[in-house]
Order: sequence, then C-alpha cells, then structure tokens
Amino acid sequence: MEQQNSQAFTLTGGRVIDPANGRDELADVAVEQTGRIAWIKPSGAPPIGEEVPVEGLVVCPGLVDIHVHLREPGFEHKETVATGTRAAVAGGFTTVCCMPNTNPPLDRPQRIAELQQTIAEEAWSNVYVLGAATVGNQRRELTDFDALLEAGCASITDDAAPLQSTSQMQQALAKLAASGRPFLAHLEDEELSGEGVINAGAVSHQLQVPGQSSHSEVAALRRWAQAAASVPQARLHLLHVSTAETVAEAQMLRAGNTFFQLSLETAPHYFCLTEEAILESGADAKVNPPLRTERDRQAILEAVIDGDIQIIATDHAPHTPPEKAQGLIDAPAGLTGLEICVGVVLTHLFHTGRLGLSEILAKMTCNPAVLLGLPAGTLTPGGPADITIIDPYKQWVVDPAHFYSKGRNTPFAGHKLRGRTWGTIKTGQFLVREGELCEDAKLKDRVSTDD
Repeated sequence: MEQQNSQAFTLTGGRVIDPANGRDELADVAVEQTGRIAWIKPSGAPPIGEEVPVEGLVVCPGLVDIHVHLREPGFEHKETVATGTRAAVAGGFTTVCCMPNTNPPLDRPQRIAELQQTIAEEAWSNVYVLGAATVGNQRRELTDFDALLEAGCASITDDAAPLQSTSQMQQALAKLAASGRPFLAHLEDEELSGEGVINAGAVSHQLQVPGQSSHSEVAALRRWAQAAASVPQARLHLLHVSTAETVAEAQMLRAGNTFFQLSLETAPHYFCLTEEAILESGADAKVNPPLRTERDRQAILEAVIDGDIQIIATDHAPHTPPEKAQGLIDAPAGLTGLEICVGVVLTHLFHTGRLGLSEILAKMTCNPAVLLGLPAGTLTPGGPADITIIDPYKQWVVDPAHFYSKGRNTPFAGHKLRGRTWGTIKTGQFLVREGELCEDAKLKDRVSTDD
C-alpha cells in the first residue's frame, strides 16, 4: 500500500513510554514532514504542524510482532499480505515478521523476492520475512541460510515444521552462528506429541480426543541444548513457549551459565487461557502448541512478569470458518491475535497490577526488535516515526465479525477487554486514528465497544 506524503504534526500531552531509551514521562512528540521524529520535549513546547491532543493516552514505539502467519503465497483464502497487515496496524503493530509455512514455502531467494514485491505494493505495516529452515518444509535438507539472509530474511525458523534430529539442529545453529542471528525454534518432539490435537489431560480425556503430551516441548528444548553444546556463539530463540517444564528447563540452562544465548517468547493465550477454553470455544481454541493446564498458565504468567520470557508475540494464525468448523480432530491449529493483543495483554497484565506499562511494552517493542536486529522499537529522534498510541482504559468487547483480518478464529470472542489501540502511525502517517483505519471509509466503526 503506497503511503501519501506525510504532514508535520505534534502529539501533545500524552504519556510517552519508550523502554529502549528509558523514557516514561508526560511529553510531546513532534513528527517532521519527512516522516521522522523531530523531537520529544516536555509538554507545552511550541508544536510543529498540526497539534494532535493525546492527553490520557500512551504514546510508544510502534509495536513489533515477530511471529505472524500472513498465509501468502498459497493460502490467500485464509489471509493475505494486505488483510493481515491491515489487521496489524489496527492492532497497533507497525512491524511484523511473517512465517514461512506458505505454499510454496519461503525457502529460496526467488520466493523471498516475490513476496517482498507483494509486501512493497500491498502491506500496511513493515514486514520482514523469516526463511524456512528446510527445503519445502520437508525437514530432509537444510536450506541455504546465507542466501536467504542475503535475500533479506530477518532470520531462519522451523516453525510449523519442527526439526527432530539433533544433528540437523546442530547444523542449523552452526550455519546461523556466523551471522549473529538466532534460530527461531518450534519446540515439539513428535514422538511425544504424536497425533495429539489438544493438551493431553483432563479435557482430552473428557472429550475422548487424542492429547499432546506437555513433555514434548521440554524434550525438544533438551535436544536443542545438546545440539548447541558444540556450536560456539549459538543463538536460540524459543517460539510460543507454553509449559511450566520449558520455563524451568530454560531457567536451569541459564543458571548453569549456558554455553549459548537463549531467549523465550510466548503468546497472550498461553498466560490467559487454559485447556478449559476448548470446552467453550471448540476448535477456535485449538492451537499448536496447545493450551495447557492452570499450572502451566501460571508458570508462563510468572515467567513473563519475572522477565524469563522477554517477548510477547501473537502467533497470529488465521483460518476460515469452514476449516475451523471441521471439529477438534480435523480443524487446523491456530488463532487470530493481532487485533486483540493490546487489549488482552493490558487486561491480564496491567489492569491486574502484575506488570507495568513500560515492562509490558518492552516485550512488544524493543525486545523483539533487538533480537532480530530490526530498525524498529524505539522513539529515537531522527528515526522513523513508527508510533503506537494506546488508550489503556478503553473498554471494549471482542467481536470476530468486525476483524480486519480474514480470520475469525479466536477463543476470546465475547471477552470484555480494557485497553485498545487509539492510533497507529507508520513513517509519520496516521493509519489508525481514534480507533479507526484512516484510508478506507468502508472499514470504519468495526469494533464493538462497551463503555
């Protein structure tokens, strides 16, 4: 999506939170016509351009989500670059990274280039591509990591096609080590997860459906740790961590002065929901890894609060209603998350008093940006004016029928949330203002509210 020329403006009276620069204060933010941040000064400084009052709102760096499934190419019936990034900016995300389990997979430079052309023409947000770890996502042959990085990939991942061989894990870490990039690992030991479609436990027993052992995740982490033992400067990032065991294992590795750099990510549904959500939402609550027990939820929540989990990502994974209507056994795993993430996270972390806004926003701005070396996640003067404005007290109700994403699959449907994106600015241009997308009048008034 081509952007119009930016106009100078000043956001006045907001609470400016920029975790990367240690800023949390009432201040004004001026944006130049060039689309860059001119300055940040105490409230009351003479504004430049249009004055945009944002009293009572939080002004922070544009949110960054490093775990998004845009589905293009090959699955445009589920999502496209255009619809997925429209959902992203509606949710406050100015930068996302897209996963490579597409058709064809994002496993070679030509396919990266083709997708980047689509991104240049149609994306509302910044989009960085993550390259597939194996050719065709078949897990038989590793891709040419160097060629994928040279083509512009932010890093490499086995998401949706998790590596099972310790030797292959070792090779993957070694191939990436020289670049300084982390390998983004989907933790799943398929001998333990088997044919499980939800967590193995009380709910799978009650519904008499195959369960996936929670030990699958930590068993895979132990295999990755073994693989990293022989790789100097190995970096490993754990995607969508879901179990207490995984958190404990990661803590133990760190306490032992681990020989590799280890970072953890989780998604809001893992610290907000349990396997019990399956009973209410059915396949809309089917994800991989599955929603776990209350013990696991509490462990993930504490790890987010304590800082053992440094990154919150949505794992936005849209599917069509007919696909999800197939039932627990046959429905694909995944839920939509971009448009509700701010509300879910603030409701369950900030409004419960468990974590402050600066700490929350670090996990959604500078931490993911630093992990992958992305030019995002800060409000540094002179840098791009990628800015999110949040109303932390706005009450609203999740209504999937009003999503900008093609996906409607969420177990949060009907949930009352507190906290919502008020504005999204990319390179100095408002894409969302007062909670509405700015560039398409047909898309206004799409969020149900409960004031």
